[in-house]
Amino acid sequence: MKKYTDVDIVAELQKLVDSHVDSYKEDFDIDKRIIRRAAESQNPEDKTLMWFCRPHGTHCLNENQVFIQGTRDHNTFRFYAEQTYDECVARVIVPKAVKRGKVFGDVFEINYREQAANVAQNSVAPDHDRLTFADGFVLEAPCRSSFDAAMALIGEHGGVKTHQTLPKDADALAEVLSKQKTRRDRLPEADRTEVLSPLPVAELRKYEAVKKVHPDALVCFAQNGYFELYGKDAEKAAPLLGTKLLEKKVRGKPSMPVTGFRESAWVAGSHKLWKSGVDVFLSKDGETFKELKAADYIPVGATLNVDGIKCRIDAVDFAVDEVRLTNIEDKNRPIRFSESIQYVRSYVEDAGTAIYDTIPKKPAARESIRDKLKSAQKAQPPHTPKPQKLKGKDMEL
Repeated sequence: MKKYTDVDIVAELQKLVDSHVDSYKEDFDIDKRIIRRAAESQNPEDKTLMWFCRPHGTHCLNENQVFIQGTRDHNTFRFYAEQTYDECVARVIVPKAVKRGKVFGDVFEINYREQAANVAQNSVAPDHDRLTFADGFVLEAPCRSSFDAAMALIGEHGGVKTHQTLPKDADALAEVLSKQKTRRDRLPEADRTEVLSPLPVAELRKYEAVKKVHPDALVCFAQNGYFELYGKDAEKAAPLLGTKLLEKKVRGKPSMPVTGFRESAWVAGSHKLWKSGVDVFLSKDGETFKELKAADYIPVGATLNVDGIKCRIDAVDFAVDEVRLTNIEDKNRPIRFSESIQYVRSYVEDAGTAIYDTIPKKPAARESIRDKLKSAQKAQPPHTPKPQKLKGKDMEL
């Protein structure tokens, strides 16, 4: 048995529905609504669900109610283990948050029949039912008569919104649920096979257009809440980011390597790439999101105060983590030395944008005398010979 943490819960359960349920798959639509409500609920008692599927349907139950004797949830969970030979696959699920329309949380593998026996042995006795109506009215009634009492009040207060059975011994129930949580938390984390959404061909063309304009940069392309890097860019970026190198499917084309970072973490992600000495270009929705030039990280040729000493940055070697500098305090006795990239970068950051103004301007390319003569000749208008006067005999026909 294993656990899956911070996963798309519906996607995980859908795999089981597809492989184990032959009919009444529409039951899972009801489960999805229950899971969504649990993720959005502020009540801790709603947060843990017990889900199972069988060849003819699925069930999503509240763990709190499953461990109280006589409840609908309790009876349903035990029934298929004790009264049928159905092959059932069960999970405990803990919905935590809704992100981008999907419910994320934890999924724990359990053995259905063993858990049904555990429920039968460790459940606590019920005390009474609590029903909340559409208008907020709350009815507390004995378990056996709560249904009839509710029916008599629906006309006045609207339908029943929630129905909860309370235990006789709340502390005993809390202890049972605590032991269940401790047991599943000890499960080992499952190895994940990450599946990425395919890259639409239209998006691929947009990426290729950006990459063509920035061939030497690591192009980070916004997709599904991430900045993704593809192909050779991904292979170079993965070790810099400390991320996995995965495969991205492209409809109608071979898959390609991909890695990346969340859009919300673009500052840290792009900085990790930039400090390796490469241009980094972030593209989102067809527009430039951010562009970082490698030359700006440690600006070669700039004058910089390092620990109070006026220096010139001569060269940067990212492979060996070294910046070569020259102490120019005494013009007659320049002293060359080296420091780490991160150390020098801290002074570059302190200097701010003013440091880029200290980089010497490149002199304009000199033009040779021969080039000047050629230019002058091209600038002159073409020579047109003057017409000659004709003599008398030349004018005779």
